[in-house]
Amino acid sequence: MGNLGYKHVFITLCIVQLLTPNEGRPLRKRTVSEVQLMHDLGELKQVQERRQWLRMRLQGIHGGGEAGPTRRRLPDLSAMTPEEIQMALDLLEQLLKSKQS
Repeated sequence: MGNLGYKHVFITLCIVQLLTPNEGRPLRKRTVSEVQLMHDLGELKQVQERRQWLRMRLQGIHGGGEAGPTRRRLPDLSAMTPEEIQMALDLLEQLLKSKQS
């Protein structure tokens, strides 16, 4: 088949494509179960997107252990001697004075 034969086949296929009335409609009607399945699938995707969005928002609020300030626990003062407590208080006072000035 020569070059002319391919042109005839191509032109014939183009004419057949133009003459078939599909207009973007499906070739057959969908059954009720197919429509229900597509609806359920769309709803499932929306629920997953909402969950993902909510998870991201909550992670931003709580920090997820990565972001935000970490809370420190106070040391156990019952194990400290009165001298150690006084030294810690003096150190804190010095730090506060240095921050104020």
